[in-house]
Amino acid sequence: MAHREAILNGHMRNSSPHLNCYAIMKMGLDFFRNTLLKNLGVNYTFVEAAPTEIVSLTIEKMYLDYTFFTTEDLYAHFEFQTTDGKTPDLRRFHSYEATMSHRTGKKVVTYVIYSGGIEATDFELDCGAYTYKVIPIYLNHLDCQNVFSQVDQKVSRNEALSEEDFANLALTPVMAGGATRKDTIKTALQYVKNYQTITAQKTMAILYAFADKFLEAGDLDEIKEAISMTRIGQMILDEGIQKGLSQGISQGIKIGREQEAERMRQLIAQLVARKRFDDIQKIAVDANYLDQLLNEFKL
Repeated sequence: MAHREAILNGHMRNSSPHLNCYAIMKMGLDFFRNTLLKNLGVNYTFVEAAPTEIVSLTIEKMYLDYTFFTTEDLYAHFEFQTTDGKTPDLRRFHSYEATMSHRTGKKVVTYVIYSGGIEATDFELDCGAYTYKVIPIYLNHLDCQNVFSQVDQKVSRNEALSEEDFANLALTPVMAGGATRKDTIKTALQYVKNYQTITAQKTMAILYAFADKFLEAGDLDEIKEAISMTRIGQMILDEGIQKGLSQGISQGIKIGREQEAERMRQLIAQLVARKRFDDIQKIAVDANYLDQLLNEFKL
């Protein structure tokens, strides 16, 4: 257990470079692990979430999408891909696995979940003495418009949405059939926002995680606006306020230090001009005398 605790203590995927709210990620992580993966045919019994940020020996941060430790004594690592990056992607996944396996002493299995439209990819990499493999999962057989249509029918009949319905809505951003990924996420959110259940909130967290991963800043702002009145939206707003306060305090401290340094520079210049070298030594050890001289020179 010590090897896992050591790496978890350095885990900062609090964050993906954009999404830093741990509570939102935790909510989406549970739903992804316990529901979405089973819908995709992945049936491990998971023990705990594993780090999704690895600092390699070159101090290069590696950001993984999702990683879990399983009862099979291995790490299951999942990556979402909207393009087939071929050999460069396979080399990247291989480096993730090699670094994590080296740090933990455990096997790592990588599943690559390809968004709708991708039907076949390279999943083996010739590494000389051995062949590296990932396990691809293709979503080209899933169409988000079909999901929206099925949900529409249930809503029109006032039927409650099932766990599978929410799981399908959560995966619509990586299915085929959508106009744009942003519009697909916004449509899915419109359905989910009408429900106050924990499953709905977890679905919204996954949708926001996809938005954060795939969308540019302007489009991401639209998604934030779409969920602004929800619990997830409030969590994002609270985090933004806290971050703003923290940055403001840090900036204030920086400015204060710069101003204090300038006062000291001016005071020392005044003392040097008057050849009061003993006073320069004294203010270095006597704070009260320093304040006295600052007042004397009106600084």
